[in-house]
Amino acid sequence: MMKINRLLIKITATNKTYTFDKEFKTGLNLIASDDNTKGKSSILAGIYYALGFEEIIGGINEKVLTSVYKTKIQDEKRSWNVLSSAVYLEINNGNDTVTLYRSAKDERRDTRLVTVFFSGINMINDDGTGFEDYYVHMPNAATNEKGFHTFLEKFIGAELPMVPASDGKDRKLYLQLVFAALFIEQKKGWSSIYAGIPYLGIRDPKKRVTEYLLNLHTFENERKRSEILNRERYQTERWTSMYKLLLVEEAKAQCRVDTIPSKPEILPSNFVEKTIIKRSVGKEISIDDWIKELEREHEILETKRPRIVDNYEQLQTELQSVEAELADIDTEEKDLCAELSGCRRKVKTAQDNLWILNNDIKNNKDAKRLQDLGSDKEIEVFGEKCPVCGQKIHDSLLPIQHDTFVMSFDESINHLKAQKEMIVFWASHYKERIKKLEEAIESLRSRKITLLRLAKSLRRDVYSVDDDYSETIIYKRIEIERHIEILNEFKIQINSVLNDFVKASNEWNDLQKEKSMLPQEVCDQDDINTIREFKDRFVENLKAYNYTSVDNLLNIDISKDNYMPVIDDFDMKFDSSASDNIRAIWAYTMALAQTSKTVKANWPGIMIFDEPGQHSIGAEDMKSFFINSINMANEEQIIVGITLNSEDIKRVVDSLQNKINFIHIEDRAFA
Repeated sequence: MMKINRLLIKITATNKTYTFDKEFKTGLNLIASDDNTKGKSSILAGIYYALGFEEIIGGINEKVLTSVYKTKIQDEKRSWNVLSSAVYLEINNGNDTVTLYRSAKDERRDTRLVTVFFSGINMINDDGTGFEDYYVHMPNAATNEKGFHTFLEKFIGAELPMVPASDGKDRKLYLQLVFAALFIEQKKGWSSIYAGIPYLGIRDPKKRVTEYLLNLHTFENERKRSEILNRERYQTERWTSMYKLLLVEEAKAQCRVDTIPSKPEILPSNFVEKTIIKRSVGKEISIDDWIKELEREHEILETKRPRIVDNYEQLQTELQSVEAELADIDTEEKDLCAELSGCRRKVKTAQDNLWILNNDIKNNKDAKRLQDLGSDKEIEVFGEKCPVCGQKIHDSLLPIQHDTFVMSFDESINHLKAQKEMIVFWASHYKERIKKLEEAIESLRSRKITLLRLAKSLRRDVYSVDDDYSETIIYKRIEIERHIEILNEFKIQINSVLNDFVKASNEWNDLQKEKSMLPQEVCDQDDINTIREFKDRFVENLKAYNYTSVDNLLNIDISKDNYMPVIDDFDMKFDSSASDNIRAIWAYTMALAQTSKTVKANWPGIMIFDEPGQHSIGAEDMKSFFINSINMANEEQIIVGITLNSEDIKRVVDSLQNKINFIHIEDRAFA
């Protein structure tokens, strides 16, 4: 939650320093003036600006602020040049209090720099008050540690979700979007519901903001459904790929496995036990029977009577040569494997160092960014401290006798980038070496298998060769042995393949269970109940505010597509008068707060309305709006800027003086 305790605006002109300094309370706070040119909107703009929410007004940084912050300030009948200006906003999250300081005009500070003092405004200059500098409206300001909206999100406990962006990626729902639903500014905020929501590249931002504020599960259900469909697509592709690889191996072994389906299925529990591998050529028999058949044929060939031949010495010499080469291959393979392990360790070390370097570069860039914006906070590296770990550092291993030069942020970043390039180069080198080593090892192992077969044949030749048929027998034996080896390897391979398919089947089963648990409708029952509560609150508020553009308010519904109020599936705005459109915005915004509190959703606890009495809204309707605000704001804070331009409005405000925090601007907002 967030509550504003105090707002201090300082504007230094050529004649003096002008200020606005007021405290805000829980409940309804009225900033009122007798006419509409006293500076109420400039005050509220100061709140937006301090929070980095000025996009709600229509732009970023100081450009959206009025001239009193930047160029001239009016004092009685004369205007004075503005030298500098700044906003101090004291906020509380229910436990801690901080002060946000952001300059609007200052030669020493960029307007994108926000200083957070960890105290109230009265204590920001005390020696014991800590502070941190952050940046806003720059890349990663909502995600990086030094981004101001990263800090603010954590401080108010927002826990913003990741939502689809227009570029197809998921991005964090920005704070500016959420608060644009709650801070209704004067110029365009009253044209329609959510009119102030800026374009920040989020898809369906109005819908996502409502889902967040009411803690609807719709988006989460959509995300889960999309995730499950993606996983389903991936598992189908993986299953198909596994099946195609199986067909290739079946062709090599001249076998087939009939029980494996070509598409994902939930396999029975006894799938592995019931699987039979069959021969796909000739007579259909099992692979085990085929192996036995080949073994019997091999035994028949072995019954041939061997005799010692004349070239015994030559065969023996060749066998010794093969065995020597096998020994050399074993040694070389061991050396290559050791080198391969070393290269893999070096790549892992390089990857770890790259992660550290990338983090160091990011931290140095953030520190430089803050320094460029004009941060007064002591930069740690200037004090010979590492900006990453905070430890004291020196640039020499020798004893330090004199002050030494410390690299600037640009030099540090360039140095780190140079280190990164070097590590990337060496990692690439080792990856290439790994590839070559793996190819060399694979080649050695292939050569080793060939030599082992040759050695086996030579040993048989030495003892079992017959002049008439030795060559044929040896060839047949080798072929049979090779075939038996292929079939045995295929059996082992199929055992592994079956386990892979069982695992894939279990994953498919789990996925189908997840899919079946998804709600059949877009909204689950909890969401339906929340939307019904939201609708009831909205209609009740319309009645209280005397909305008359619709004869029967019971015909109003909340669209489940975008959560906007509709009548017969058409936007309710089309049937509303200008003043009733204002009442509808009151009712909708209040209903968001009421419903969010009821269902204990993500309500930040604050709303701002700038000039809600647009289009000749009557005093009695304004009174209903105020009373509604007072009744719901027990722990909430509502800030309203209003012009007391009629006696009726003045009487309404006077009647509520003891129930509100009344801030009256008599002459000018800045005095």
